[in-house]
Amino acid sequence: DAVKKGCEGRMTSTQVKAAVKSAVMEDDKKRAVMVFGLGEGPADDHLKAKVEDMLRVSCLAGKPTVNDCYRVGTVKEGAERPVKVILGSYEAAATFLRNAKALRQTTRFKKVYIAPDRSREEREQRKTLVSQMKEKIRSDPLQYHFIRNGVVCSREKEQAPSNLSASSARTQVSSNSGTVPRNQTSTPQVLHFKPR
Repeated sequence: DAVKKGCEGRMTSTQVKAAVKSAVMEDDKKRAVMVFGLGEGPADDHLKAKVEDMLRVSCLAGKPTVNDCYRVGTVKEGAERPVKVILGSYEAAATFLRNAKALRQTTRFKKVYIAPDRSREEREQRKTLVSQMKEKIRSDPLQYHFIRNGVVCSREKEQAPSNLSASSARTQVSSNSGTVPRNQTSTPQVLHFKPR
């Protein structure tokens, strides 16, 4: 849009600079992730080393390059500020987010949470979606609820084995929940369900 206006001679140099700055900031936002729960010491001299160590653990195939990392927010007693990490490319940020669950398997980074760098509006939308998802979890605990593409989605938590009919699977699930169907003892049965 800015290029079209610039070619037609309608943009001032200030408008062109603002458009370029906006494009650069948008590119930085796509390459950035936020890291929460990374311990904060009195002097965060080794922050980049901590972040690179996290990348080494989560991105096993190839470690992305860290262009910049710094803490955001004001210093508060007893609170850890999040770390903004700007990686070399959008693909590196997506890989880091996708493989973040590998950090939960380590003792050093077990309490670290990684999220995309979101704007204020995106954070508010996400907050609304999370509260909707939590309400669905409370109202329908037998379903698995998750957020995908800006929508709260649901699916069954467990799938009945193929040799059971749907009604017998429901009967066996209900026996595990405390009610005993006819012709069964009160001893709970152990069922193995295949994940989808």
